[in-house]
Parts: sequence; structure tokens; C-alpha cells
Amino acid sequence: MGFIHQTIGECFERRALETPDEVFIRHEGESFTWKATALFCDSFKQLLLSKGIKKGSRVGIFGVNTPGWIISFLALQQIGAVTVLINSYFKEKELQNCIEIADVEFLLYTGRKLTPEVEEVVGKLVRRNTDSKAVNRIGWVMDIGKTFREWTELLWQDHGSSMTEESTPAKVNDLCCILFTSGTTNDCKGVKFNHFSLINNAREVVKQMRWTQEDRMCLTVPLFHCFGVTISLLTSVIGGMSISLLHKYSGIDVCKVIERDRCTVLNGVPSMFLALTRNPRMEEYDLSSLKSGIIAGSPIYEREYHAICEKLKTMKLQPSYGLTEAAPCVTLVDYEDPPEKKALTAGKVIDHVEVRIVDWETQEECKSQEVGEIHIRGYNVTGGYLVRNGGEANALQPDGWFRTGDLAYRDEEGYLYIAGRRKNLIIRGGENISPHEIEKYIKEVDVKLEVSVFGTKTEVLQEEIVACIEGSENPKLEEKIRTYLTENISRFKVPKYFVFVEEFPRNSTGKVNQQKIRKIAEEKLTLGK
Repeated sequence: MGFIHQTIGECFERRALETPDEVFIRHEGESFTWKATALFCDSFKQLLLSKGIKKGSRVGIFGVNTPGWIISFLALQQIGAVTVLINSYFKEKELQNCIEIADVEFLLYTGRKLTPEVEEVVGKLVRRNTDSKAVNRIGWVMDIGKTFREWTELLWQDHGSSMTEESTPAKVNDLCCILFTSGTTNDCKGVKFNHFSLINNAREVVKQMRWTQEDRMCLTVPLFHCFGVTISLLTSVIGGMSISLLHKYSGIDVCKVIERDRCTVLNGVPSMFLALTRNPRMEEYDLSSLKSGIIAGSPIYEREYHAICEKLKTMKLQPSYGLTEAAPCVTLVDYEDPPEKKALTAGKVIDHVEVRIVDWETQEECKSQEVGEIHIRGYNVTGGYLVRNGGEANALQPDGWFRTGDLAYRDEEGYLYIAGRRKNLIIRGGENISPHEIEKYIKEVDVKLEVSVFGTKTEVLQEEIVACIEGSENPKLEEKIRTYLTENISRFKVPKYFVFVEEFPRNSTGKVNQQKIRKIAEEKLTLGK
């Protein structure tokens, strides 16, 4: 199958013309057809243009999954603006960090009754920027948590804007989206993508998963992740699937929506599927409409994969390997592969993408069955990062290969087997978490603290966060740190465990021995259970 040479906005417009009266979005008892969504996007474009948003403007979308999130994203893509997708759990400092990295000029968010915590963070940000002597980067802020009726009311308003900016439409290789990741260096970075990369990665997934406009997707993964925006939203635009939209994951809500809407597709991270299938109430619902879905975002153990499939008998559950920097899909298991194969492998490399396995030390390409670092090259790979202080960093090597930091090997048939993951990165419930970031916030409580943060294996979420602190047991200090972290970073980054180690082990140069600290901490945790 050849490439699609259209922008995201053009693909959406084409879809709205092809199936105007089919339902695109189902959400809390409301239905949005493709035609209605297109009309809302047209009206919203007028408002956006009247506020000074134009081609190339960087606009943050901050919030949970809602029809307004999707309408905003698509309207901005039609204008040719750059959407900056921000994690809805971020606190004020994290949000400000994203704004500075991506040079965000305008901010759309899902607030009010829907997400009061998001509105609170935005309120703090606006007040802080207003009071600051620094130039306020945010030119306009708007709550997009609207109902169908409210979007309809917006449709009939006169926004007094001309469409002159549309005379220079976006091109397929224009920057269209910035997503954030801790990446391979453990520092928050903005990952840049053009229309071509995202649309064609979605196209490939639709082809391999055999999704059509007859399918209905239960969309519960966050839209601010690549898994949400590419593998869920854009695949729906390309394939014509309808979406049953949930704000965020809730096992019982997922079951209710699947049963009510007869959903055929469910994507998610392993922890989501594990939590769903281990919930005894799942048996109360009819999930037999499910036909397929992708399980990705973190490794899945063989026995856990089989346990999930045993519960969701009607599904072809497809493991995949990917990462934000690859838009995200790199490999997929073949649709008709037996479960025994799917439980072990991340599949074969998708079309038009290259993967090589390279020895970490010699940098020579590994032979079959030899473990090495995954390098990827192709249309889907980001061309670079945005970093703090307005800087940019090239993500590619001079020869065009992107070094992932992940370890794997391939068999004689070309199947990829993941053997490890990026150094030090914690993967909890599908979220990539930087230990360095958490350590930095803990040190803000007391700069003299010696801290080591890492992940420890757990049943459902894959890993829980452990914070080791040098010194004697100190419950008051632990509570002080917990309170500070809860107030300043996302709750999924707050360590579950705090372990005090009287004296950190160090090597001959005085450097802390992380492996020994981890061993001491895990022994303490085991004894404490």
C-alpha cells in the first residue's frame, strides 16, 4: 500500500465527505456525526483565527479525552497550527515547562466541572504569568470541555474573522504536532512530527489491524499520547471507525461502554488490560463484540498475555513495539499469528521502516538471536527534539538511524523480541517516567538530600516507583516529601515506596552504586511485606 500524501486536516475533510451521516464520536449519551464534527471544526476555526491563531502558531491542548479535545485538534490541523499535546495530569510547574519548551502561544483545556484539577492548574498558571514581569507567553486561554449543545451554539456565532490564512494551507511535511516524552535521556523533551509521519503510521496500523468503518473503537487511552492521537484518533479518521470516548481509563466504565455500543476495538497498555481482566465485575458485562486491539506501551509477560486472552476470548490482541519518537508504531504481530507466538514477540517491522539490532559496544549489527540495541530508520521517525531554553536537538545519527536505547533480538523469520528497555526509565501503567525528574523535585525539599529513584516490578502496573533516601528512618521527612510531590508533579510520578538507607554504597571514586542501592532497597521492601 502506498503512502498518503495529505495533511491531517485534508484526511479529516475527506472522511467527513465520504461518510457524513455516520457517527464519529459517542460520548456520555451524545453522538457527533462526521458532518456535525466538520461543521463544529469550521466554526471553531473562525474563532481561533479571530484570536490570532494562524498557520504555524503553537497551541497547547491540555486535558482529558473529550469531543472538544478532538474538535480542537482537528480544527487546528485544518488551520495549519502546531498542536502541543500536554499530559492532563501535569501540575503547574510541569505545564509551564512544556509551554517554555514548545514556545506555546495559546492554550486550550478541558476544565469546569469536567476536570476541576486541570482548571485549577491553568488558573494558577494564568495568575502567575499575569503577575510576572516576564512576557506572558499565553495570548489566549479557552475551556473546550463543551457539550454538543454548547458546540452547536458556537456554530451560529459570528466570530468576525476572515479566512485569509487558509490561502497558504499546510503541507504534508510541515510541523503539525509536538508530544512530550522523557525519551532516552530522561529529560522532558518535545518530540516534533509532521503530517506525513503521523498519517502514514496510522494508515499502516489500519491496514495491518484490518479496521474498517464497520468497527467501533472504545477509546480510553489518553489522546495526548501517541498511542491515543495516532493509533486511536487518526486510525479512526483513516479507517472511518466510530469512537466511543472515555475521559480516562476506568475498568467498569470500559465494560459498560463496550456492552452498550457493541465496540469491536479496544487498545491499551498491559496494565489496563490486566486491571480489566482481573476485575471480578468484568464477568457481569457482555464483551463478546470485541474483535481486535493493540497491546503496547510496556512489556507484557507471556503468562499475563495468555491470562488476558483467556478472559477476552473473542479478541485478536496484537502486541506491538513502538515509542513516541517513532509516531509510535515500529512493529506489529501478524493478525493471524497464533497466541503462542503473540505472547512472546513484538512482531515484525511495519512497511517502509527499517530496524537493525546493534551491539552496544562494537556498534556492529547483531546476528539472529543476538541481543543488541534497537535502531530504527524511516518516515515515522521524528527529525528532532525541542528542549529547554528554546533549544533543539537532532534525534538522528548522521547515517539517519535513531538509537532507541531499547534492547532486543530477532529470530530467523524477522520477529522482534524485546530483551530490555531504555536505561533507568521507569514504565508504570504505560507512562514513561524519568527517575531524574523525581529526584530533582525531592531535592527541592532539601537540596542536601542524597536520593536514588528507580522502579520495582509489580503485578498490574509493571513497575512501582521507589525513592531511596540516605539517612535514618524519618517519617516526618517522608510525609513532607510526599506532600511536596503531590502538590507539584503528577500523581503517577509520586513514589509508592520510600526507603531510608543509612549510608549509600559508593565506589572508589565516591560515585553512588545504583545497583547496590536497588538491592538493599528491595531487600528492605521484601522484609517489610
